[in-house]
Amino acid sequence: MQIFLKYMETRMLKDEKDNRNINITDILSTSNILNLHNINHKKQLFTKIADICSKNINIPKSRFLSALLDKEGEENSGIGRGVAIPNIKIDEINNMFGIFIKLNKSISFNSIDNEPVDIIFTLISTKNHHPTHLNILAFLSRLFANKKNLKNLRASLDKETIYAILTTEL
Repeated sequence: MQIFLKYMETRMLKDEKDNRNINITDILSTSNILNLHNINHKKQLFTKIADICSKNINIPKSRFLSALLDKEGEENSGIGRGVAIPNIKIDEINNMFGIFIKLNKSISFNSIDNEPVDIIFTLISTKNHHPTHLNILAFLSRLFANKKNLKNLRASLDKETIYAILTTEL
């Protein structure tokens, strides 16, 4: 996780001007904040994420699922401390969006620290949003690196509180 965070901090310094324009509220709504039960493994989680994506955008669920699984095969999105940030780029969409999921029980995820995952933020963007995509990933990495934020997210029961934690400027 430390190497990933260091890389993302370096990216943040290079793109400092762009980072001032990042607003997580532009990509996340309370309707895309979910507490999920009965998720037992990564593929089941990705299937649920693909289902949510296809309901948000009129693109087949299979397109999102294959993109998530392909990207996860290339690089694991488990960043440590029980957090994963799966992220994909899809040409067929017009706007970036995020999905926050809190699981009632952790699942094995092959994270870099080998800890199971219970906090997931999925970022979906277009291929032409590359700098913004990276900047949001950096923001999320910093947000989830904060132990207090993770503790508060895990303790939160309602969408509004989770949304407030996720959208508070660091």
